[in-house]
Amino acid sequence: MFKKLILLVGIVNLVLAGCASAVSSVPTPVSVPGGKVIVGYYPSWAIAHDFFVRDIPANRLTHINYAFSNVSAAGECMLGDAAADVERKFSAQESVNGKADSDKAAFYGNFNQLLELKRLYPHLQVLISIGGWTWSGNFSTAAQDAASRERFASSCIDLYLRRYKGVFDGLDIDWEYPVSGGLTPGKPEDKENFTLLLGELRRQLDALEDAERRHYLLTIAAPVGPGNIRNIELAKIAPYVDWINLMTYDFHGTWEATTNFNAPLFQPKDDPSSAALTVDAAVQAYLSAGVPADKLVLGVPFYGRGWAGVSAENNGLYQPASGAAPGTREAGSYEYKDIQQHFLATYTRYWNTEAYVPWLYNPETQIFITYDDPQSLEAKAGYARDQELAGIMIWELSQGDEALLEAIYQGLEKGGPPRPTPVPTVMLPRPFEKEIHAISGITVDGKLDDWPASPDFVLNDEAHLAYRLSPTSWSGPQDLSAKAWAGWTPEGLYFALQVVDDIHVQPYHDEKLWQGDHVELQFDTLLDKDYTDPGMNDDDYQIGISVGDFDQVPPLVYAWFNGPKVAAPVEAVQIAYTPTEDGYLIEIFVPKDVLSGISLVDGAVFGMNVSVSDADNAGQGQKAVLSTSPVRTYADPRTFGKITLVPE
Repeated sequence: MFKKLILLVGIVNLVLAGCASAVSSVPTPVSVPGGKVIVGYYPSWAIAHDFFVRDIPANRLTHINYAFSNVSAAGECMLGDAAADVERKFSAQESVNGKADSDKAAFYGNFNQLLELKRLYPHLQVLISIGGWTWSGNFSTAAQDAASRERFASSCIDLYLRRYKGVFDGLDIDWEYPVSGGLTPGKPEDKENFTLLLGELRRQLDALEDAERRHYLLTIAAPVGPGNIRNIELAKIAPYVDWINLMTYDFHGTWEATTNFNAPLFQPKDDPSSAALTVDAAVQAYLSAGVPADKLVLGVPFYGRGWAGVSAENNGLYQPASGAAPGTREAGSYEYKDIQQHFLATYTRYWNTEAYVPWLYNPETQIFITYDDPQSLEAKAGYARDQELAGIMIWELSQGDEALLEAIYQGLEKGGPPRPTPVPTVMLPRPFEKEIHAISGITVDGKLDDWPASPDFVLNDEAHLAYRLSPTSWSGPQDLSAKAWAGWTPEGLYFALQVVDDIHVQPYHDEKLWQGDHVELQFDTLLDKDYTDPGMNDDDYQIGISVGDFDQVPPLVYAWFNGPKVAAPVEAVQIAYTPTEDGYLIEIFVPKDVLSGISLVDGAVFGMNVSVSDADNAGQGQKAVLSTSPVRTYADPRTFGKITLVPE
């Protein structure tokens, strides 16, 4: 009996010693300066790159966002990758607790590993991130009405907070993007429906909280481009969410032909792009929209972007590129660990003292890489501290290392660089300012007898040339010119044009109509409000009107939108035309339903240009354009004329 007791005591001591050893090997959680949150995204596919849940630096994080849940065609939550999420059995070398997954677990995969990680780090909370760039296509369906919103919310709660109870502490909605869409086009009603969807999610989470006597988090991943920001009712959604993860990166990338910074903190004076495309500008936009600072979490990238075929001028910065550089796992994208291991030694590192970010350039390979490193991340975390934001979000953990996390902590402790003093915007004179009068009694019949003798616009001079294929492509008013009239009613805008065109060519009855003779109306609904954003904004659109070729090719109206609407023919626009000896007359009525963002009331202001385009043979395409704006970049707010609607 005595021997058995000694043996039992020995076994207990060995077990306790083993437990003590296991516990002592767990890094102690580090206190985050200022009580900020540190949110790290962990993608399901990280295991394919041998970065397992056990490799997550949980002692440095307060929250993990597991990416991603899919959204079904019926608008319900579903597993994104069942094999990685709940099926894969991890070996002892791959697992969090150092033990191979047994056959007795209720589920396996990353979900079980996250549960094990939370056992080691009781402070850690995990959210399931729903959607993402690839799986946002069915959000519009999920949010479209009260029944669909209720169904979506209950499906997410049932799947992630009940079926896999204990793994997740909340939901992170990553809809990319309401209204403007991403891989899948959005819908105008997404803006209001997104707010209602978050309200329904919060309502059902509150009910679950009452039943379980604990809090469940609701967060979102939010866009930073001006066109996407204005498609979210920021002040209305703020009360529903615990915080908003700002995706303050991908301001520039290889979808552009010119090199620039992936995530500049501030805008350098020589940056040729929009002033809205910086970390600071995005944060200030959310604050100005009424979102409390303590509900904003600043996103930082553990990756960079790379271009190839970049000249050595300005050490590659703001230079044309031939395309995307090879990248780490996909073209144009470099993980920080890859940059550190394979590029820092052979590329020259440069530091931009205004943007507070580095870049690499090698004149031999002609590759330019924009990225974040410890120096830039310390500055950004310090900025978050100074702006009293809620914390830092990381995309994504498998791409970085301990040095980046330490830099974030240092920034939260010390603070960041001062914000530059804003430079007042200098408003240049517009190409023209015009009052358009209310009209009545217009019949769209291809005649001018309803219109006054004097036109509103005359396009007949070299100063009106917005484009010409060659120096001899426009030979004078007899080659191409136009008189244009405009008027408004509460129902829509009316136009009439008397076009002189010596050779009339229009071979296309589709989106290629711009390569033949046509009239074009360009609209900018924000005008001065987005003056500093010289890009293709989602409030800009263009309507091309072709009278065909008077014989085999019929007339067509086609609209190109930079927002949520898809470029397509527009049947609602009425046109009538009459061929003349030297060209044609055309009358146009654009109904209010087509004029997105424009109010047809006395005193309304918007941007507009009227243009006529010329092609003299089908193979040559567009050879000259006369316009009320002499600058061809119609989507630049600075190139639009200012229209004011006035009484008759």
